[in-house]
Amino acid sequence: MTSPPSEVSPHLTVKQLAARWHTTPAAIYIARHRGKAPQGFRRGSRVLFPLAEVERFEKQEMAVDRPSHRRTAYEHRPPEPLRGRPRRPAATRA
Repeated sequence: MTSPPSEVSPHLTVKQLAARWHTTPAAIYIARHRGKAPQGFRRGSRVLFPLAEVERFEKQEMAVDRPSHRRTAYEHRPPEPLRGRPRRPAATRA
């Protein structure tokens, strides 16, 4: 007998994880195949991810993610010279 859907499960399905990460289930399957998703396991034909493992994975990803400094990096970068189209040597006819 299956449990009613209203019960809180300690596991997330692929669809639930995709909704949590604002992506598609196909992207979750691809990330799992590439090893860039939390550890999950198969239960029949479904893939389940333990909620504790998902939270650990998210915490680990946040720890290695650095903030973007594009705006400040642009201010410190020297201006690049303007380059036009490279000129071809004039063809001479003999």
